[in-house]
Amino acid sequence: MGNTGARAPVVGWFDLVATDPVRGKDFYEHLLHWAFGPVDGTDDYQLVTAPDAGWGMGVLRAGDRDALAFSVVCADLDAAIPRLESAGAAVVEPARRTPAGDRHAVLTDVRGNRVGLLEPAADHPDLTRWTTTAAQNALAWFEIGTTDVAATRTFYTESFGWTYERDEAAEGVTYYNILPAASDEPIGGLLDLSTMPGSTDYAIPGLRVPDVSTLLERCEAAGGKRVLDPFPDGNGLVIGQFTDPVGNRWSAFATAGTA
Repeated sequence: MGNTGARAPVVGWFDLVATDPVRGKDFYEHLLHWAFGPVDGTDDYQLVTAPDAGWGMGVLRAGDRDALAFSVVCADLDAAIPRLESAGAAVVEPARRTPAGDRHAVLTDVRGNRVGLLEPAADHPDLTRWTTTAAQNALAWFEIGTTDVAATRTFYTESFGWTYERDEAAEGVTYYNILPAASDEPIGGLLDLSTMPGSTDYAIPGLRVPDVSTLLERCEAAGGKRVLDPFPDGNGLVIGQFTDPVGNRWSAFATAGTA
């Protein structure tokens, strides 16, 4: 994982679907102290805000399955979706207007990972701010793990114009920082899983947290699971992964020495 300071964002949202929104809300309130604001007066669509952030970074919505995806912010869904389909994506949820006035769609990438597309409403708060805020427990990264680096890189380059830079500080693994078009600041990372037997592809949001070890302990106590124990990444960060009680997977990172 590279520098997580100011950068031009591409991913700026997450889409959390729950068969039991009340259970999901309770878990994340306890674990991350998130605030949930019902948009339509019910628990079916709730804006998620990190502590002291002042603006939303994702949504918890009711659905017929439990699922999580990061969402790529785009200016025109009607133009973006055919481009992704040409690159090998499949539409899971067609573009629709949300209760908040945005337009959102869900697709699967070339490796079967769930990925959202968000076209913000004109009055939507600036979704670039998550990249510069120091707010804790907030969306601040995303990671793609793949057993087919070539196919995955090609898909996301054709879809969004992303480029890749080898992270030489990552020890023992092949890791690439993901850069958006016309920027040298990374917005996410890609991990090569091809040499890790039994690994499966994933695409997950990443959270900035105060302490990774404490987060994982509290996650397990609340019914979630530890996926990846905390480890230093060579860039001054400590990283871990966890799943919530229904299996949604997240990455989390903190500054070394506090984690």
